[in-house]
Amino acid sequence: MHGASRITVVAGAILVLTAWVAGSFKFPDEYHTITEVLAEIAAVLVIVLAWRYRRDRLAIAAAVVAGSNLMIRTGLVTSGDGAAGAVLSLFFAFDLCLLVLTRDRPLWRPTWAIWLVVLGSQLWFMGWGIRTIDEVSIDWLDVPNLPLATLAGCAVVTVTTFLIRRSAFEGSLVWVVIACSAALLANRGPQPATLLFAAAQLALLVGLFEDSYRLAFHDELTGLPGRRALDETLRGLGGTFTIAMVDIDHFKRFNDRHGHDAGDQVLRMVSENLSSTTGGRAYRYGGEEFAIVFPGKDAAEVRDDLDDLRISIADRKFALRSPDRPKIKPDKPKNRSYAKRVTVTVSIGAAGSNTRRRSPASVLKAADKALYRAKRAGRNRLVAAGDRLTKKS
Repeated sequence: MHGASRITVVAGAILVLTAWVAGSFKFPDEYHTITEVLAEIAAVLVIVLAWRYRRDRLAIAAAVVAGSNLMIRTGLVTSGDGAAGAVLSLFFAFDLCLLVLTRDRPLWRPTWAIWLVVLGSQLWFMGWGIRTIDEVSIDWLDVPNLPLATLAGCAVVTVTTFLIRRSAFEGSLVWVVIACSAALLANRGPQPATLLFAAAQLALLVGLFEDSYRLAFHDELTGLPGRRALDETLRGLGGTFTIAMVDIDHFKRFNDRHGHDAGDQVLRMVSENLSSTTGGRAYRYGGEEFAIVFPGKDAAEVRDDLDDLRISIADRKFALRSPDRPKIKPDKPKNRSYAKRVTVTVSIGAAGSNTRRRSPASVLKAADKALYRAKRAGRNRLVAAGDRLTKKS
């Protein structure tokens, strides 16, 4: 999901910066009741939404942040100082690093129960267990800069994972680590710390909302905007514009012959070509059908670009992945000269707005009719609304 986390990155930065600045001011006593429990209230909201969206990592992250805030808010741990602060930093770093290396599962599975036991044990140890340990046994925790080194290591792991996956959730975790590290290391008192923990919870919410938007408006397989995004774009169109409908020829036959995995490869390959179309934006319309919208251009202006697109797809050969192909690319890949190479073609129908077709719906319908004319005329061709065909099949 490259590019899926831009809003999360920007919003997270604003939230953490705002919380840091707000923590520099002393709130009136009547507001303390709200500010002190703000992180826990946000955690409840995040956990409820995580349950609804079947995202256990989101719920665990919210619980980790809320637990850290509870330790500092109640005075059981003093941020930035002492063995207890070092232990809390170690627990937080361990939890977040483990979290970024796992995958999402629905809540109420056995893994969720294991996490609850782990987090509960950590809270018990921070609240009461650490007091039962001989001070000599925890002298090593007083090593200077141990919390800083631990949290810095956690930040490296989180940022690296984000740069690899580029998902909104990993982007929100980056700001969770930054906000919570500032709360754990800067000994500014419970109130500034809880504002930073609340900012971390809100960053998780932003990541969830952006992921939800991505799922609703983008196609996960191809990375192109989906049907809902197309509908939104069509509602905003006016004046001169052109819509092209693109369909992969004999796609069902290809799937039956080579399998659905190979079909997915074809969809991704065609999507890659469509996304580079000059002056237009491509959308996955459904199945093997795509739409390209050209705002501000009439059909004659985009005709050459669409025909170049059709030719580039027809001329492109790609090797089918072997079923025994390793998921991770080896250091010395085997010779793939024996791999089967295939080609596919597309049919394209295009229509532009005019005095008879003013609305996006009417233009889309005309482009769809032109597409089926192209398929009936033999496929692997471009037909614009109003074209006269000399060959029919």
